[in-house]
Parts: sequence; C-alpha cells; structure tokens
Amino acid sequence: MGSIQLIVVSTNALIRSGIQQVVAQSDVPIQVVGMFAYFSEVHKFLNDSHATVLLVDDSLPRSTNLAQEVKQMMERHSGLAVLMLAQRPTASLIRLLLDHGVSGMIHKDDDLEHDLNQAIRLTSLRGVYLSPTISRLLDMQHPLPKRIHQRDIDVLQLLADGFQIKEISAHLGLNRKSVYRSLRTMRTVYDAQSNAQLIDIAHQSKLLDSAREE
Repeated sequence: MGSIQLIVVSTNALIRSGIQQVVAQSDVPIQVVGMFAYFSEVHKFLNDSHATVLLVDDSLPRSTNLAQEVKQMMERHSGLAVLMLAQRPTASLIRLLLDHGVSGMIHKDDDLEHDLNQAIRLTSLRGVYLSPTISRLLDMQHPLPKRIHQRDIDVLQLLADGFQIKEISAHLGLNRKSVYRSLRTMRTVYDAQSNAQLIDIAHQSKLLDSAREE
C-alpha cells in the first residue's frame, strides 16, 4: 500500500501542528501534502494536486456553513475522502454530514493519538469511522416530547454554547426563521418564559450535553 496523502484544513495553527505530530507516529505511511486555514485554499490546491483524505477541523468561524462547505468540496473533488475532527457536534449535523458523504468523524474528547491514524487509514480505504464519543452522541439520545425534534435540541445546544442566531443558522444550514421557530416551539412545550429559562430546564431534564455526561 502506498502512502496516504493527507490534507488538513483548520484555522488553528496549534491544531494543525498537533495533527502533524500525531500522523508522524502512524504505523501506516501518511504523508501530509498540505495544511490550510480555509476551504478556498484547499480548492486551489486540489485543482492542481491530488490527495486521498481531507481532514477538517470544525474550529472554523461560527458563521461557516460546514455542511455546505463539505458538500461543495466533495462535489468538486470526486474521490476525496473527508474526515471530520469535531469539538461541539450536534446529532443532526453529524447525520447531515454523513448524508453528504463524510467518511468519518472524531470527537476531540476522544483518544486522538489512537483514533486519528486509525480513522485516516480506514477512510482512505473508503470505510466509515465514527469515534466512541460520536457514536454515543448518535445512539444515546433521550426520548423527546411530541412536537420536539432532534434538530430543535441541536439549536438549543448551540444557543447554550454561546452561538448567536445567525451563527446557529449557518452552522446547521437552517434559515433564521427556522431557528426562531425551534426556540419558540420549545419555550411553549416546556413552558419557559425566556431562552435562558429554557436552557436551564433542558439541562435539568438532561436534554443537553447527553453524550459528554455519560
């Protein structure tokens, strides 16, 4: 097997450096052929060069529509396997990215020294890799009341994490009216007078951060 040609996109220079150090310890030959801060730089690189796996760190500006960026990347560069390194993923965003063809997802709380190289190898072979924390996030969701959907919970999770409405809209690929509608519906269902009270109720009901509390 030849070396796996890896490109990395992350706005964080320390993360890019850390990824390179972890990859250098792999038993499987992995060659980092490009490290970039923005998707536009990746597009330019791939117009003239080849890579096997694209590793995307989700610590991008909050206004980034991650799902749309990934979808465009895969449409323009066929044959490229995409692997996500996620800090605050939501269940609906994970499913959307997988639907768009993302081959793997790793949570930053997982053992990166063990999981990262394994994920790169598997995705390069066109397999699918979900790290333990990502799998728990998908599998261990609490039953939701009628009228409430997982996407609504994801909206609330991002709001609790400090995202603004426009940032939630971009991050989840929703229009702003849908974001406001989700919050309004949840306030009604949980009889909350404000978004702050709604967040408190959701924490008390263990609807938020379920995977990280296991």
